[in-house]
Amino acid sequence: MMRLASRLLITGAIAAFAATAVATPAAAIPNPGPYQSVTFTYYSNASKTVVVGGWSYGYCGEPFDWGQHTRYSTYRIINCQP
Repeated sequence: MMRLASRLLITGAIAAFAATAVATPAAAIPNPGPYQSVTFTYYSNASKTVVVGGWSYGYCGEPFDWGQHTRYSTYRIINCQP
């Protein structure tokens, strides 16, 4: 009986941890407004000195996606003429 209670306790703890990990929100990808584009620049590390990729989408110019997507990034919202 003690073994069953121990297993249930461990299983409950794992389930609680998993629910917390799943419930953590991800960073939102911004939606461009009318006559806007969003451009991401990706870097090799936290110092953000070496560019390793880029991604752009929206309404200004052609969309592009090249190189690596890393956790080290910046983005800009660009306004263009209607």
